[in-house]
Amino acid sequence: MLRSPESHVKWFTDPTAFPTRYELLFTLPVLAALGIAALAVAAAWAWERRLPEPGTVKWLERFAPYAPLALGLHLGLALVVAAIVGILFAPAKNLEVGSENVFGFLILTAEAMCGLMIVLGLATRAAAILLALLGLIAMVPFSVESIFEQVHIFGIAVFLFLVGRGPFSLDRVRGVTPPVTGAEIPRASLTLLRVMLGFAVFYGALTEKLLNPGLAEALLAERPYLNVTRLVGPLALPDSQFAFLAGVTELVIGAVIVSPWVTRPVMAIGALIFTASLFVFGWKELLGHLPFYGIFFLLFIAPKADSRRVQGAMQAQP
Repeated sequence: MLRSPESHVKWFTDPTAFPTRYELLFTLPVLAALGIAALAVAAAWAWERRLPEPGTVKWLERFAPYAPLALGLHLGLALVVAAIVGILFAPAKNLEVGSENVFGFLILTAEAMCGLMIVLGLATRAAAILLALLGLIAMVPFSVESIFEQVHIFGIAVFLFLVGRGPFSLDRVRGVTPPVTGAEIPRASLTLLRVMLGFAVFYGALTEKLLNPGLAEALLAERPYLNVTRLVGPLALPDSQFAFLAGVTELVIGAVIVSPWVTRPVMAIGALIFTASLFVFGWKELLGHLPFYGIFFLLFIAPKADSRRVQGAMQAQP
C-alpha cells in the first residue's frame, strides 16, 4: 500500500486521524508564533551586524571541496536504506511503500537507483533529475503537503545538479562535463540549499505542531517522557502548551535558517538537537535525519560564497 510521506512527529505517530488544520493559521497563537519568528530573524541580523564572525572560523572553509561529497553520501545512503526497508524519503508512520504493486515497486526502485548513483557519483545529475521527478510524481498518490515537508531533498537534488558530487566520484573519473557553468553557481546553489532546508523545518513546525496540535499531543500521550517539564512535577506544562512551545522553537529555527544570517551557529544548534533526539527515537530518527546532517555539515563549512575558497569549491564540477 502506498501512503503519504510525512516527517518528524509524523515519523512516530500515524497522522491519518489528524489532518492539518490550516484554518488555525490566522488565530492569535499562531500569528504570535509567526511574529516571534520574525523577531528572531531581526535578532539574527543584529547579531551578525554587531558581532561579526571571527576571522579564525574561516579555516573551516578549507574543507569546502569535500562538502558536496559529504552531502551526497548522506542523502544517497538514506535513499538506499529507505528503499530497502520500503519507505519513501523519511520513516513516517504512514510512509510505507509496498512493493507488492507495480507502482510501489517502481517508486522504491527509482529511489534506490537515485541513492546508489549519488553515493557512487555516477551520472549524478541524471540521478538528481530523477529524484526531483520522483518527488513530483509522488504528489499524485500522496499530497502536495507531504512533498513540501521533504523539500530539503529537492534542494539537495538541485545543488547536486548545479555543483556535482565533488572530487571523489565516478563522474570525475569519467571526465563528465558540467551541463551548466557560471560564476553565479556557488552563491545560487548555497542559497537555494539553505532556503529549502529552512522552509522544510518551518513548514514542518506548522503541519506537525502549530496547525496540528492534536497530532503533537498524541505523540506526547504515547511518549509522556518527551514533555521534559514533567521533571519539575507540579510546575510541568500541559502537553498542549509544551507542544506549542516546541512548535514555536522549530518555527524560529526554520525562519533563521532561511535568512542569510548566523548560518554557522544555527547549523551547529540544529545538529546538536537532532543528535540528542537519536537517543530517544533510534535508527528511524537517524535514517530520516541523514539528509539534514549532510546539509548541516555543508552549510557549517561553507555558509556563504563570499570567499575564493568557497567559490572555487562550489563551482560546477563533474
